[in-house]
Order: sequence, then structure tokens, then C-alpha cells
Amino acid sequence: MSKHNQTDLAVTRFLAQVFPSLEKAEIDELSKISLRTHYGENELIAQEGSYASGIYIVESGLLSIGKYSSRGRSKRCLRFLAVGEMFGLEAVFLEREAIHVQFAKTLVESTLIFFERSNILAYSKDHPRLFKDLSRWLAREVIMLEFKLTRETVESLDRNLALLLLGLSNKYGIREEDGLHLELPISRQTLAEMLGVSVETLLRGLKRFRELDFLGSEHGKIIILDTSKLAERARVDDFYLSILEETL
Repeated sequence: MSKHNQTDLAVTRFLAQVFPSLEKAEIDELSKISLRTHYGENELIAQEGSYASGIYIVESGLLSIGKYSSRGRSKRCLRFLAVGEMFGLEAVFLEREAIHVQFAKTLVESTLIFFERSNILAYSKDHPRLFKDLSRWLAREVIMLEFKLTRETVESLDRNLALLLLGLSNKYGIREEDGLHLELPISRQTLAEMLGVSVETLLRGLKRFRELDFLGSEHGKIIILDTSKLAERARVDDFYLSILEETL
């Protein structure tokens, strides 16, 4: 099999996971209007206020989504997109000017699957089952955003840190003999931004978790020794844990 055919097959398999409601023939057709794009670390994908040309789905890597302040001097990270998550839906399906309402940039080297706006609109008219999967994804987003906003105002660092580590481990954890290795090449600064705290505060939290035997340590890597202890510290019920498995 040629490298080109292998790439096409990988994209088709990935889209089948993202859109489980679509039949094989529909996935094949969807794959034909997709474009696989690669971005380096800290590369801007979409600028807030710029023309929104379509929908992006994260195939690999990690993205930051955010907005600038009213004066444009500072920016606030609103959420992070992991594998299987997407952005650009509002610009495609809302009947208004097609502009990005947020900025999007990579945190690590990433691969995205892109669908041009007119192509995905035409596809959706003939394949309405697409909206079942999009609605499910948006519902998860609403639940997790509500959950995140509530926890940011009332919960402690330990609980939010435990929740973040659980989310990252679901997407990027590699099981080894000594525990679950978090194989994600992002800086402590990025992890701190994901929690909305300083790097110093994050380091204190990680140190506390190591002292409690929640985490191991090996040359600066994060090794999760016991996910059940993290879930207990996060104080999150099974419903949110199940959503967390699909949404960062």
C-alpha cells in the first residue's frame, strides 16, 4: 500500500471514530472532502475576528482556544482541544458573518482534519446523520464548560489539578509497569495556564500529589500511580467521569 493510500485510510478510520452515526459509505464520502493539515508547536491556526473558512478536528496534538481582552492587550485561554475535538462549528452553521469568534493555536505539534465551509454544508444537507454526532459533541462541551466554570469559582487547586490530570491521562496516558505515564510534551507553564494558576502554585500542587503517592516522578515526567485516588480527590461522580473520557 502506498504512503498516500495509508494516509487516506488513517483519515477514514479517524473520521469513523469521530462520527460513529455515519455509515461506511458516508464516511468514505466525508473523507474525500477533508484536508489533513500539520502545524508546529505554538503555531496560530485561526485569529479572532478573521474569516472562518471551515471546521477543524484535532487528529493529534493539543490546541488552546481563547479570546483577547476588549483592548486587545491580553488574552485569556478558555478551553483546550484534544484528539477528536473540533472548532469552527459556529462560523459554519450560524447564519451570520463567517468569522472566528476565538483564536486557536497549537500547544504542541499537531495534525488537524479540515473541512471547507461550503463543502461541509453541502455534505450535511445530504447526510443529516452528521448532526447527531455534532449535537452529541456540543452537548458534552456545554456540560464540561458549565462544570469547569463552577469548579473554577468554588473548588480548590487539588480538585481541579486532579481533574485535569485525569482528563489528560485519558487522552495521552501510556500504561507502563510503574504507572500511567503522561506522554505529552507541554511545559509546566502550559499546565498552569490550563488551571488558571501560576507555575509556582502548580509545582506546589504536583509536589503535594507526589507526597500523597498519587504521582511518581522520573526526570520531570508525570507518572500517575493511582487514577482512583485522583478521582477521589477530584470529587467527581461517574457521570462527569464518563464525559471526561470524551472531552478534555
